[in-house]
Amino acid sequence: MRLILGSINGNYLRDIIEEAGAVGENGIATESVWAAVAYATDATDSGSLIRWCFDKGIPLKFWGRLDEEVPVRVEILNLFLNKRSPEFVCKLVKHHHAKVIWWRGFGVYIGSANLTYSAWNSNVEAGCFFYESEFDSQLEGDLNRLFVELDQNATMLTEELRDLMISRAKALEAKKVPSESFWQHPSIKHWSGLVHTSPKKAEDRRRSAFLAEWHSTLQILRDIGSNVSQAENRPQWVNATASHGAQADQFLHAHYYHRTFDGKRADYERFFELNKSNPVGALEQAIEWWRNLPSAPTNEDVAINVTANRLQEMLKEESLRKMSQTDFHQVASDVHAMIEFSRRVRNSIVGLQTSGVKYTIPEKLDALSKHVWKARSENGSGVTDVIHHILYEGSEDLLPERLWDAVADPKWKLECMGISAYGELVGWAMPDKFPPRNGRTSKALRSLGYDVQVHVS
Repeated sequence: MRLILGSINGNYLRDIIEEAGAVGENGIATESVWAAVAYATDATDSGSLIRWCFDKGIPLKFWGRLDEEVPVRVEILNLFLNKRSPEFVCKLVKHHHAKVIWWRGFGVYIGSANLTYSAWNSNVEAGCFFYESEFDSQLEGDLNRLFVELDQNATMLTEELRDLMISRAKALEAKKVPSESFWQHPSIKHWSGLVHTSPKKAEDRRRSAFLAEWHSTLQILRDIGSNVSQAENRPQWVNATASHGAQADQFLHAHYYHRTFDGKRADYERFFELNKSNPVGALEQAIEWWRNLPSAPTNEDVAINVTANRLQEMLKEESLRKMSQTDFHQVASDVHAMIEFSRRVRNSIVGLQTSGVKYTIPEKLDALSKHVWKARSENGSGVTDVIHHILYEGSEDLLPERLWDAVADPKWKLECMGISAYGELVGWAMPDKFPPRNGRTSKALRSLGYDVQVHVS
């Protein structure tokens, strides 16, 4: 976590932008930007967030404030309208005063700074920046709920809304202040704002939202597994006895890495916009591509025919009870979510030197697996205890509820283990009942037009 105080401590938002736009071995750090910032007046400077997204071609969803004082400058509204792209979306929301910028794939700023020149350069502003490797499931879930709440109550930017803002700005300049006609405009979506709820009710809502989304996505994965495992859809290099869940996972793996990337950046949100009206058709095209592959494009044959069987054996109840640290490292080495998390986790978190050394992914994964192995939850459980609790301590039908416990209840929660890692582990243990699911799985599903949530932790 970094405290962003501008010249007070030398940490500026513009420094975050530079880091978020850095190009590494896996491409640019940021996949897209979600910005919920009430006031926006600066979009011309090359260091401004909106201009940066436009210039870099990084998809941007922006939620600004909607009121009669024109808190988002008309020039900014015009930028979005003139772009005419589903990858650059602007919406305005009543009762919105947040300042949250999520560089997805990189990290999030939560603070006081609006998108104004003074806020980013001269005002006294205060905020915190969290790398995604520092997220836990509650922070990620709450961020997603913030953006869902704003989106559900937002007014989409249209030329009519822009014209209303132009006329209102002229009225303010002429000191013709009454605003009754402004709020009567038919393009505005009215919303009374948030209603107070107790912490208990808020937690129940989080749990219910998670379970509803998880179950619906689970059925999509089961259907895909059933489809791709049919003889006429199965590539020649996939064993006929391979689990349906493993085939679904690796079909989505291949599709994601070979059919959604624009250079080194996953462009799954653009494909979502293209395919959301017909996900069935998009899936059929992807299966047509998959079944005609003469060989596995990125070792999917090994994952389906070898790795899946090894993981299933290692995650059986009796194997979990006697699992060693070395065994757990082997499991981590086979779990995509843990490998990806090892790329992003801060060196300091897993006990590595923070400067002067560039670690390889195997070195980072080794440090991560050792850190997780030593971690304990509030009830004293280690990682194998938590996995055992999810998989075997209750009926299979209630497994998703125990999965929620593992990521949300301090009694079971472990540092550096999130929903993507557990979702994938569950899938390799019980692939036909609960096909593996991680962040990459969800991105692949979105690229096919399915409106699922992408978990980053």
